[in-house]
Amino acid sequence: MSVNIEFGFRVTNIADEAQAQAVITELRELMRDEGIGDQVRMAVEEEDGACLVVGETVFPLIVSRSYLWCPEFEKSFAWYVKEAAPAATGVLEWNYPDEEY
Repeated sequence: MSVNIEFGFRVTNIADEAQAQAVITELRELMRDEGIGDQVRMAVEEEDGACLVVGETVFPLIVSRSYLWCPEFEKSFAWYVKEAAPAATGVLEWNYPDEEY
């Protein structure tokens, strides 16, 4: 069965803008590998003097077997973040728009 899924994320504890750009580069690779590269937007932002990376799906993704895909995507997301910024913390938030009605 397929479901519509949206997600957003924040990556904090980033040393500087160069490291934030490295995180974006890694996450773009992940999104490309997952086949959703053109469906996720990302940006570097500043909050209280610290750099962070934020992102979200542009529109809901149709995912088959989401009960398998979501946990694997979370693991991959954490791994790609740590590749670029070992001290960084990434948090994914899932949304299921069909459940809002």
